[in-house]
Amino acid sequence: MFSDPTEVFGEVEAEARGLRYGAMVFTVKPGGATSPHQHASEETWLVQEGLGRAMVSGQDIGLIPGTRLTVPAGALHSITNTSTGDLTVISFWWREVVHGG
Repeated sequence: MFSDPTEVFGEVEAEARGLRYGAMVFTVKPGGATSPHQHASEETWLVQEGLGRAMVSGQDIGLIPGTRLTVPAGALHSITNTSTGDLTVISFWWREVVHGG
């Protein structure tokens, strides 16, 4: 999911009351990008610093500080840093957990 020019800080994931949820902070270095990937969970990004582009299900979306973007569950997505500084994003995700039985 993440290429070498990407750093992940403080990733946590938990499960409670039928939901699996988590959060992390990641930084994409200048010229770097995440690999296109998808999740079973919906994901929301909050851009903290930097400039970049997101590809979500083929749609190109600009990213600036303060951008909030929700990626639907199953959507192919990636982030590219288009600036000369770090692109730092907080990510939150959640999904219902179905247990057998």
